[in-house]
Amino acid sequence: MPLRRIFAAAAIAISVGGQTPPPTFRTGAQEVLLDVVVRDKKGQLVTNLEPGDLEVYDNGVRRPVSSFRLIQGNSDILPPDHLAPAAAAPTPVRKQLNPLAQVRLMTLIFNRLDLNSRQLARTAGLDLLKNEFPENVYMSVFVLGDSLQGIQAFTNDRELLRKAVTRATSGAYTEFISDSAQIEAQMQQQLGPATAGESVGEQTQALSDGTGGSGGKGPTGDPAGAAMAQMMLNTLMLARTSELAQTGRSAIWGLIDAISQQYKLPGRKSVLFFSSGFGIPQGMEEPWRVLISTANRFNVTFYSIDARGLNTSNLNTESVSQLKDATSASRANFRKGNGTVTPAMAQAIDTAINSGKANTQNTLEELAQSTGGFLIANTNDFRNQLRKVSEDIETYYQVTYDPQIEKYDGAFRKVEVRSTRANLRIQSRAGYFALPASANAGGLVLSPFELPLMQALNNTPFPREFPFQSSALHFLGKDRSPECSVVIDVPIANLTLSEKTPGLPYEGGLSYIALVKGSNGEVVQKFRGEAPLAATPEQVSALKEGHFFYQGHLDLTPGRYTLETAVADKTGNKTSVRKASFLVPAVAPGLQMSSVSIIRNVREKTESTSAQDPFVMQDKILTPIVNPVYKKGSITGLSFYLVVYPDTKDAAKPKLTMRFSRDGVPLGQAPVELSDPDANGRIQYVATAPADKLEAGYYEVDFFITQGSQTKHESVTFTLD
Repeated sequence: MPLRRIFAAAAIAISVGGQTPPPTFRTGAQEVLLDVVVRDKKGQLVTNLEPGDLEVYDNGVRRPVSSFRLIQGNSDILPPDHLAPAAAAPTPVRKQLNPLAQVRLMTLIFNRLDLNSRQLARTAGLDLLKNEFPENVYMSVFVLGDSLQGIQAFTNDRELLRKAVTRATSGAYTEFISDSAQIEAQMQQQLGPATAGESVGEQTQALSDGTGGSGGKGPTGDPAGAAMAQMMLNTLMLARTSELAQTGRSAIWGLIDAISQQYKLPGRKSVLFFSSGFGIPQGMEEPWRVLISTANRFNVTFYSIDARGLNTSNLNTESVSQLKDATSASRANFRKGNGTVTPAMAQAIDTAINSGKANTQNTLEELAQSTGGFLIANTNDFRNQLRKVSEDIETYYQVTYDPQIEKYDGAFRKVEVRSTRANLRIQSRAGYFALPASANAGGLVLSPFELPLMQALNNTPFPREFPFQSSALHFLGKDRSPECSVVIDVPIANLTLSEKTPGLPYEGGLSYIALVKGSNGEVVQKFRGEAPLAATPEQVSALKEGHFFYQGHLDLTPGRYTLETAVADKTGNKTSVRKASFLVPAVAPGLQMSSVSIIRNVREKTESTSAQDPFVMQDKILTPIVNPVYKKGSITGLSFYLVVYPDTKDAAKPKLTMRFSRDGVPLGQAPVELSDPDANGRIQYVATAPADKLEAGYYEVDFFITQGSQTKHESVTFTLD
């Protein structure tokens, strides 16, 4: 069958009609859709199942199947009556699929391959392209190293894909891996044979202790040579630990990036992940769960291909060696007392934890099995297994059911598909996270810490367990296009800091999410993050005097928006929500002005400071504070910041007037002289008021800018207790 090329995934979406369909895993819309592959005990596809032959269990409870169909090639095959085959009409209904409305995507990702692995992966990728695929199967090619790099956009032009696979497997990313391994082998040889079965770490630890060990001073009896060998091995051991963390982080985030936009199209989506494996480093357990959760929500199945090929060594050898190293270092800690601390001793706990993650093939297997695929490993001939991948993509059952979820609490719900027929092997997803409907809006990739925050945003009334502030401030860019700064301000005194062990640091933390929604309720931008807090007993008082401050920038078209912000006190298990609407003014050629901000502090601009930051003023960065409350006498002056954008066609000079009121009672006004516009046609202005002369109360300060007959107005508030 001839294959036709299309330009990219975006072209597919347009051809479907410009619509963005919901994610296939519609956990917020009652029904769950599953792609199910069924094979017999010989590994052959089973295509004659009837609806009653499959049972679906959600969190251990059987749920009735609401729709059942076989997708095969370009056909959607439904049994008569869709669910119950009738005796009088045994022939299923075959309906031709719209090739673009039922697109099937295959993403080939090649991850950090050495020379041998590149050759095997290239052969496997080219063998895959020899298989026949329906015309609605489109493939893309990526390389994943420190970041994800696109080699070929989605296409079904086989020649383009062959060239992309060849290029992706011809890089020299790991050119020096074999050199490093050879040096490590030489240094181990210099230490001497491990006659007692010690690990490399145990041997180097013995040298450091001066106890010799089975290797003594090395085969030549040269203490200096043995010491240098120890130094080199320590360096390589540290590098190996760092590589485990780096490769794991880049692989997980890269895979999340690779699938994060695939919710835009319905149909079956698969990722063929060619890799030598990677571990999940400490601190990446949560992003790992995000990856699997996102794949399940977006109906993406991973097929992991261990490109190391036929491996005769025990993949657990590295795990055992690292565990021995950790044990050896722990023993040395007790022996050494207050003596010199070696790298192995300092990293004993980390090494013990990482030892359980050193079998990197386990990670590949978990990724595949959790998303409905399978692992291809321990072979140099991938053709038969890749043929099964092709069959999975071409032939599968679509099953939907109502999970009957009463509370979308973000918990993981296990899904199991069983068959009433004997000796069948079933591939399907392991489960999903029960997310509210809003969590699926716009294909948001959710981290687990976001789930309770998303739920809080949907609660009525809003939880307000501690005070914080958030606001959206509007500005104009260089071309007078609207810009917006989202500000979140949380007093740390309102958060919980716990001293788990007397004398040790106080610890706490917060997480936040801010959604900017348009007038139609759609999310146009999301900001999210976590922040740990820690202080010694001596520092805790000063820490509580501070604020957590977040500022994010985005471009918005003129109109009315809503800012929805949720913040969680992680240690205190408390959550608060704020919702507020704001207006981005229409851009006109005349006089304009920004929002007015009260300035908390001023710091020096750094090399990393964005030139687009509206709070950059010459060589300084201004930090705003939102609706502040001050103790009377704690401050002597208040500084206000605003930007004026004069009408270049009006010869009159802009003038500023500030009007103060306390508790609704006008106090007076003051005219202010403004400087000339800068090279960008704007006037940045900071005004300072003597706060020590103000009485306690709630203050509102109005700012009026006039130029000729034009007037603009903004205001800001603060409280003095």
